[in-house]
Amino acid sequence: MWMVTQDEAIEMYARMFRARHGRAASKLARKTALSLESKGDHEGHDVWNEVADTIDREQQGKRPH
Repeated sequence: MWMVTQDEAIEMYARMFRARHGRAASKLARKTALSLESKGDHEGHDVWNEVADTIDREQQGKRPH
C-alpha cells in the first residue's frame, strides 16, 4: 500500500490549490490557515501555511526542498 508523506501531501495540495485558484491560491491557503488557528487547530494552521509557502516558492520558480 502506498502511503503519502506529509511533505508529499503538502506539495499535492499546493499544486491543486494553484490549479484551482491561480494567483489567489497562496492568499486563500493562508486564509484557511488562519481559520483553522482561530478554531484551535494549530497543526492544521502550520500545514496550510506550508501549503502557502510551497505555492509562493513555485510561483517564484523555486522547487520545494
